[in-house]
Amino acid sequence: MSKRTIVAMPGDGIGKTVLEEAIRVLDAAGFEADYVEGDIGWEFWRKEGNPLPRRTIDLLEKHKIGLFGAITSKPKDEAFEELAP
Repeated sequence: MSKRTIVAMPGDGIGKTVLEEAIRVLDAAGFEADYVEGDIGWEFWRKEGNPLPRRTIDLLEKHKIGLFGAITSKPKDEAFEELAP
């Protein structure tokens, strides 16, 4: 079986740790893959106005498989205060 390329999307907060540990488990189980990082989450929503940028969707369409950590969920008022104008 050929090595797969997986779009790794850490997201925010605990998502980065979750994704790192998930990859560690897959490696330990003998699952061979290459990983490319996809942008997703609060940081991109705040800076770009989109939590799932087109470039990440393009990577998912190309490689057909993704591994997702987690994204931040904030109360509406708190989130609004952090968004770029």
